[in-house]
Amino acid sequence: MKILINHLLEPSNRISGISKYLFSLLAELLKSEQHQYVLLTSWSEECLPVALRNPGLTVVSVPYIESTPRNLLRQLWLVPQQMKQHQADAEFNCNPLGGFIGSWPRVTVTHDLYFNVSPASYKRHHRLWWQLFYPLTCRSASKIICVSQNTRNDVARYYPQFADKTVVIGEGPCLTIPGNIDSDVQKRQSFGLFVANVSPNKGADTLVRALGLLRHSGRNIDVKHVGADTQGNFARFVAAIPHGAAPVSLGYLSDGQLSELYSRARFLAFPSRYEGFGLPVVEAQAHGTPVIAADIPVLREVAGDGALFFAPEDAAALAEHMYALLHDDALFSALSVKALQNQQRFNWPKAARQTEQVFEQLACDSLAAQSQLN
Repeated sequence: MKILINHLLEPSNRISGISKYLFSLLAELLKSEQHQYVLLTSWSEECLPVALRNPGLTVVSVPYIESTPRNLLRQLWLVPQQMKQHQADAEFNCNPLGGFIGSWPRVTVTHDLYFNVSPASYKRHHRLWWQLFYPLTCRSASKIICVSQNTRNDVARYYPQFADKTVVIGEGPCLTIPGNIDSDVQKRQSFGLFVANVSPNKGADTLVRALGLLRHSGRNIDVKHVGADTQGNFARFVAAIPHGAAPVSLGYLSDGQLSELYSRARFLAFPSRYEGFGLPVVEAQAHGTPVIAADIPVLREVAGDGALFFAPEDAAALAEHMYALLHDDALFSALSVKALQNQQRFNWPKAARQTEQVFEQLACDSLAAQSQLN
């Protein structure tokens, strides 16, 4: 089976969450040699990860179009053209938008429904594109992969007409995990992590309140922020919240640098109000690092027993959990063991096997449909 992968909406030669997802999954799919793949992308071939340099993958690079509607309009003719040129049997769309023209089998991936769950956080024209194009994409899809049961539940809630097309296939750590990870507290240093690009759903204001409460009570702690804060939200929160305190921002780090921090940290603070999956949770746990997570369904689903939970926006509870994990070695060690056990549920070989099963089902359905016509 030859599968065309539609990667056109993601920025060229710049890693995004969806590109991380696709590259990690595709690297595993190529290992099995079950299918051939054509990657239709705005990335240049030399910038793709080394793991994708495989004879089973053909790369077709085209210029990137930043405008979502213009990008999707180009797909109306470009995707059918490439499907025909490469004699592809099915399309895999790693983005929840796009690929809604053509009668061939199509799989799309829904990572989250931010625009439905928290519409006020987004500009009106972005919401408009979602409201227009997401239903079209789902209507044309044979299967919709959801990265968590929570995302699947959201699809059923907001788009019940597509619920029977959904299947849950989780993610895995996108970092290379060192082979010597253990729960030895002596190898840890006295700091925690907050890994996120600061956006309205990430709960950064709750973290600022929690750090401020600890500082005001004379229990100052060190939390390092990895990711972007392009809107200056931390400074704004500190100015608006009495006694507020911000983490130390490190900006973007390489995968190796982030992995090293995970290996030395005492906890990952994850106060998100909404997530589709929560990739930093499984990456932290893969390093034996306990997670302190807001008690929302998706984080219960993903973090499992390897986390402490607090009511969303309860800064006092978050503060106490952070302080406890920094100073209670027994608590750290117990949660670290559970974190390592829990993250084993999420890995890319498993995701690749489940994705191949979806492809194989599409092939069977296509053959059955053809036999009925004959």
